[in-house]
Amino acid sequence: MRSIFILVSLIALWPARLIAEEAKTNAPAKIPASRAKEYVGSEKIVTGTIVEVNQAEKLVRLNFDKPFPGQTFTAVVFAAKTNLFPDLLKLKGKTVEVSGKIVEYRERPQIVLVATNQLVVVESSKEEEKK
Repeated sequence: MRSIFILVSLIALWPARLIAEEAKTNAPAKIPASRAKEYVGSEKIVTGTIVEVNQAEKLVRLNFDKPFPGQTFTAVVFAAKTNLFPDLLKLKGKTVEVSGKIVEYRERPQIVLVATNQLVVVESSKEEEKK
């Protein structure tokens, strides 16, 4: 009787395990900012260091790895959404992850940020770590 109970329990848990495994594989892959151009048109999580925050009238650009015009990747926040990201200027020098569909603008890869869950700070700047 005990072995039947164990067997039924395992069978009942099996679909939950498959769903959990499937959820893991459906998450976008993480890639470095330097490889973003290879994945234009794909949903990815792009990781890199913000070296320049460029604030213009209609948008804010977060340039990765090198300042403009040598940046490898840019995260863009249009003016209508900047209120969702109040600390964009403080991101300079931090390692972040941005997620979404990589698109090309003027032959450069970028992701447009429209929700706060698309931007995650994974490492603070060296100056903050000294404090």
